[in-house]
Amino acid sequence: MTDAQSNDAILQLDHVDEPQRKAAGTRWYRTRVFRSLSWTATAGVVAYSLIRLLGLETGWILVTTIAFVPYLAAAALVGAGMQAAFRHWRAAIVTAAAALAMVAAIVPRVLPENQPVAEGAELTVMSVNMYVGVANVKYIIELVDRYEPDILSVQELTPSGFDELASRGLEERLPHVIAEPAWNAVGTGIYSRHPMERLEELEPDGIFYQPAAEVTLPDESKIRFMAVHVAAPGSPERIPDWEADFEDFPATGSDVPWVLAGDFNSTLDHRLLRQVVDSGYSDAADATGEGLVPTWRPFEGGFLGNRLHPPAVTLDHVLVDERAAVRDFEVLDRDGSDHAPVVATIRLPS
Repeated sequence: MTDAQSNDAILQLDHVDEPQRKAAGTRWYRTRVFRSLSWTATAGVVAYSLIRLLGLETGWILVTTIAFVPYLAAAALVGAGMQAAFRHWRAAIVTAAAALAMVAAIVPRVLPENQPVAEGAELTVMSVNMYVGVANVKYIIELVDRYEPDILSVQELTPSGFDELASRGLEERLPHVIAEPAWNAVGTGIYSRHPMERLEELEPDGIFYQPAAEVTLPDESKIRFMAVHVAAPGSPERIPDWEADFEDFPATGSDVPWVLAGDFNSTLDHRLLRQVVDSGYSDAADATGEGLVPTWRPFEGGFLGNRLHPPAVTLDHVLVDERAAVRDFEVLDRDGSDHAPVVATIRLPS
């Protein structure tokens, strides 16, 4: 082989090997497949963000998943950081923008709000969920003794739970009672330190009892109170019941202010709950900067052999007439229930 032929063969080999070397040198995170997956994740974050911000959640899947906005926003920010690390800049910017939009919607819940001037009676309200009657009744009585609520809302009040509360002296502490104990999660009750009259005509016609009452306070002022237990949107069949409960909540604006306390089976990321608040109520947790403190986490119904549970979310609320001032709000420890008790101190308008 001549020198010319040898040089020509070398050039041909170089010509063939160059694309191969380039292909072999392409990093996996710059491949078309990875970038397609990255953009797909971005599209999911944007869609979820728009559903939350525009209140578009409908149907079982969207209604249930919208409860986890704080977690999804945090995960999206992490995802945007990973996209940036892999130099997928455009996708990272879009993902971060959608995540920050969700963050902007939830940050106000950790910022205390200025309260209106209210010079009426001070009132302490507590809510407990008895987890189908099996919660620690002794603990509930201890909470009543510690916080001395004027009104107590009790959800999932079974006949046996009702009897045990009575045997431990709850009715001696809160002697005015409107109770509808029932099996499963249907029963609900109101216990009051002050006289009250039932407002049965104003109670929602849902699958759970939600008693309402007008309470007369020591200074002769009055409030109206509802023990709330909204249907859980845990299946497609329950969505209509869940929606109907929100339609039946009482309007504010009358001379007698309303207080709603209990298990709303909704977070402030749900459009229907936000609409109730915007109609003239204030969420006590949100007003005091405690709006992201979770109140519910399931004992059962997890994944991977019940080893993985959904993250904790804020389903229990105290809604007060926006003319009232919220002085304090606290989420208490759970004991025997999947819901944490909550307690709020408010001052009513004069």
